[in-house]
Amino acid sequence: MKLKDIIKNLEHKRIYNLNNPEVNGIAYDSRKVKENFIFVALKGTSFDGHHFINDAISRGAKVLIVNKKSAVLPSNVGEIVVENTRETLHTIAAEFYRHPSKKLKLVGITGTNGKTTTSFIIKHILELCGNKCGLIGTISYQIGERAISSTNTTPESLDIQKLFSDMVEEGCRWAVMEVSSHGIAQGRISKLHFDTGIFTNIASHEHLDYHKSFKNYLHTKLKFFSHYIKESEKGRKVGIINIDDPYAGYFIKALKRNRMECITYGRKNSDVRVVDYTMKKDGNYLVVEIKGTKVNFYTQLQGLGNIYNALAGISFGISENISVEVLKHSLSSIPSVSGRFESVNEGQNFDVIVDYAHTHHALSNLLMSIKKLHPQRIILVFGCGGDRDRTKRPLMGNVAVKMADIVFITSDNPRSEDPWDIIKDIEKGIPFYLRKKYIAIVDRREAIKEAISIAREGDCVVIAGKGHETFQILKNTVVPFDDREEARKAIRGIVK
Repeated sequence: MKLKDIIKNLEHKRIYNLNNPEVNGIAYDSRKVKENFIFVALKGTSFDGHHFINDAISRGAKVLIVNKKSAVLPSNVGEIVVENTRETLHTIAAEFYRHPSKKLKLVGITGTNGKTTTSFIIKHILELCGNKCGLIGTISYQIGERAISSTNTTPESLDIQKLFSDMVEEGCRWAVMEVSSHGIAQGRISKLHFDTGIFTNIASHEHLDYHKSFKNYLHTKLKFFSHYIKESEKGRKVGIINIDDPYAGYFIKALKRNRMECITYGRKNSDVRVVDYTMKKDGNYLVVEIKGTKVNFYTQLQGLGNIYNALAGISFGISENISVEVLKHSLSSIPSVSGRFESVNEGQNFDVIVDYAHTHHALSNLLMSIKKLHPQRIILVFGCGGDRDRTKRPLMGNVAVKMADIVFITSDNPRSEDPWDIIKDIEKGIPFYLRKKYIAIVDRREAIKEAISIAREGDCVVIAGKGHETFQILKNTVVPFDDREEARKAIRGIVK
């Protein structure tokens, strides 16, 4: 594509030494630059792309997009100076890949918890209806049958446009994506054209290290509906809202204010309402009222959180006029989602559950779900991530000792922090009269091993926080680590 076609919608730009070359690609990482590429210098929290301009030129960049003019450039390299290189990246990425989201039906899911499982449920429903579907989310990026390891829940705008372009090329009709608060705040979903937006829930004390206050976090989530879905050029735009969330009213008002269709779900008076439910070891059994008719659903996805995730999936199906019978079949046939209430079974006489719960709300829901399965004891292993919001640490400690019988506090991606400092923050939320209920073991492998070694018949060992992750981040080092594999090894050590 010619450069002039890519930059035609850029405003407030200053151009230097520029002709109209054929552009082969765009990169914001100088290591990914190839011949005849545009290099966009982004300024992040750790790195400034302007420091890598010479590297980009040496690899073949013919156009630079920067915040300030360079002192000296080769005669065959042009430069475009803009106010905000990140916003510019959003615009030129959409132009370069020819706005692929306009050629897809696009569903975006936002919320503190439940995004991943809800995205898998919706993808499964669509595929059972014969639709080829792509997915962008926390566990992986999927283009039809091809899966790519995920780096961010919501990747950078250039990567999103490339993924959607590949989906269109592969023949996908639909795309489902998780929309993180970081992705909204940084405009990574700019220039995307959504058909449907889903709000699962919002919890305090999450991402406050980034958003600074819950008010900012809430406003960021609202912006998905009030700005990004509003700006979508799709004809029919639908918002699906969990009405039981305390802040649901803000989202419903945003939809109504912008004249978008609104569908609600939950236990309260809503369009899709759960009338009754039973949680068993083989899954959840739901009675759901849809347009005045009660329908029985079963799903092997367990836990309280998955009741709401199932309702979100059903609501999406209703909004797309998918028959109840197809929805029933979809929910009953969807396999468990990696690291979400995932059972580990090596023939032991007690249960082991691995889950991604890493907020006090999610941990509370997880432990409440376990309690409804009536184990003899709940033995919990958990920690809190380093270089992240510290205010949730004592809250998680409080939930843990009040709801579990025995607690092992350990490491969970400590990053640059001292793991013992993180554990001390967790301990601040533990009442003195419950201090005998927990043991601090900084080595996560040892904590899992110890928890499983003391489990008796009928107990449930819950390993929370990392879920599907297959690594630990220790200072600047990423080491292989999988809670499920560590649990299997520990079980094999006691089951002869």
